[in-house]
Amino acid sequence: MDTPTHGLIGRLAARVIWPEKAQNGLVNVVTVCSVLPDLDVLLPGGGLEYLVSHRGVSHSFLGVGLMALVVAWVAQKLGVRSTSFWQVYAASLFGFLTHIFFDLVTTFGTLVFTPFSDYRMAWDTLFIIDPYLDLLLIGTLLVGWLTRLGKVGYRVGGGLVVGYVVVAFFITGVGHLQLRHWANSQDIEILQTAVMPAPFSPLHRRGMVMSDNSVYWVPMTIWDGVNGDVQVFHSALTDERLKPLWDVRAGEIYRWFTRFPIVKVLDDQKNILLVQDLQFMVIPDRLALGWLGRWVLALALDHSPAVLERRNFALEIELDDDGKIQKVTYLD
Repeated sequence: MDTPTHGLIGRLAARVIWPEKAQNGLVNVVTVCSVLPDLDVLLPGGGLEYLVSHRGVSHSFLGVGLMALVVAWVAQKLGVRSTSFWQVYAASLFGFLTHIFFDLVTTFGTLVFTPFSDYRMAWDTLFIIDPYLDLLLIGTLLVGWLTRLGKVGYRVGGGLVVGYVVVAFFITGVGHLQLRHWANSQDIEILQTAVMPAPFSPLHRRGMVMSDNSVYWVPMTIWDGVNGDVQVFHSALTDERLKPLWDVRAGEIYRWFTRFPIVKVLDDQKNILLVQDLQFMVIPDRLALGWLGRWVLALALDHSPAVLERRNFALEIELDDDGKIQKVTYLD
């Protein structure tokens, strides 16, 4: 989730528990802790190494448990003394845990078990930027702050946020049933599936199916299931030209990070292969987006017509005349 939304979530969650002005210290602690994990973007290192460090130790259960101790100590030194150290610690930990939860519901993946495991957990429920959620959070905080509803406003708004997330989980669950039904009806051998949120479109999903040699991109809606043109890509994992890639450091990191890696030959340079993760590709199918998603895409195209050609989290592979890998470049 984007950092400002994390802050709004932390603020509202704290106000639901501590709505009174006398409890502002604890509310501020939760708010600060709900955004602190994203400071890992300031860590040294870039390129593929960034994929290893981002959403790593600062987003792990062990990491936030230790960081909450530091924050609680600093908070008490700065004046949050109306409660015990362990109450401040609990508030700090609560703020950190809201951050972890709302990163888990996105698709990027979070290393919650670092340093004991490098498993990337992702629940694929909400898009990383969700304006509907932001409006709900901002509206609730303003109602609680500026009106007499106060505690009631915060708690009603908090209930609506919880309901929004629960509905998103439900839509994703239905999407999995729809996607597997479609794949079985097409006699596709399923090795891996995912149902991911579409940008700015809560009722739309992007289904992905990996089979032996192909990866399928499947536009979906909660009402109609598969709805639109299915696109098929060649799997990077079964491409003979890329076998040596997975044995070097760049390939190991990329294989670990990606979930649906596909490969294609650049049209203008037949000795250049482009390896991308299907979940990060922009595919302009209007049926995979709601009205807001289509409007945002249209604005983006007006501002930069090349937006659909962006290559995020991709590898550019240069081959020699014999088809052997000569150079690997990470594109972020």
